[in-house]
Amino acid sequence: MTGATGALGRAVMAFLKDAGSCRAIGASRHAGGPDGLTLDVCDARQLAEALRQVRPDVILHFAGNYSTDFEQAFAANVNASRLLLEAVQQQGLRTRVVLVGSAAEYGAVQPEENPIREDHALNPVSLYGLTKAWQSQLARLYALRGADVLVARIFNAQGPGISEQLFIGRVQQQIDAVLSGRQSEIRVGPLSAVRDYISTAEAARQVAAIAACGESGEVYHVASGVPVTMREVLARQLARHGLDFSLVQEAAEFSNRTGYDVPAIYADTTKTARVLAAFDAAARV
Repeated sequence: MTGATGALGRAVMAFLKDAGSCRAIGASRHAGGPDGLTLDVCDARQLAEALRQVRPDVILHFAGNYSTDFEQAFAANVNASRLLLEAVQQQGLRTRVVLVGSAAEYGAVQPEENPIREDHALNPVSLYGLTKAWQSQLARLYALRGADVLVARIFNAQGPGISEQLFIGRVQQQIDAVLSGRQSEIRVGPLSAVRDYISTAEAARQVAAIAACGESGEVYHVASGVPVTMREVLARQLARHGLDFSLVQEAAEFSNRTGYDVPAIYADTTKTARVLAAFDAAARV
């Protein structure tokens, strides 16, 4: 697994180790321990050497970034996936590659189009969404060339260690500041948008199921399928820490989002439910 030290990466590693059905090896720029590899996924030579060393049956490619710099975002979210797929093919490996996508690929969705299916048109409105959409198209290209590659398209994850570049992480940072007395209020942008949140633990289970039972060339949602307003998400997060909503200051000027803000997006999880059913059935055998 690349990107193994991120919040989702850690959750998936924990799920795989608890399942005990495979040896999970985490790779990241800061990996360590007996089952850890230090790896820069943007370095073709490092990728090739890691593949020669491990010869994996499955690669879960979680590495990426939310950079607003085009070169950095393209290198991490698109070109690294290309280098990985090229290295697998060049070494003649029969390795399944699961690329981690994002709901941001869908971009400008109208409320009445929900719940969104995996075949919905991609119309990203952010650099992150754009580069992840290119990654999905790259997966399709390599699948047509014979690669065993598929996409796990993740909606909004909620759990420990979420990046501060995302809403949950930014709010948690402010909650920690309030609890320590360093801050007296929590500042957020508009909270009317509707999103689809899934716990990192459940996301890990869905990713494992997709890797085990998904069909090559396909895209699968990693999501709850349940619409929730950002106001509800924030209220629940505050309640878990015993904090009152009166601490919240809501204003457009406090948002870190630029450009178009999708009013509502949540997933159709029909395809994922079928994969989960097959995965759970196999586990019972």
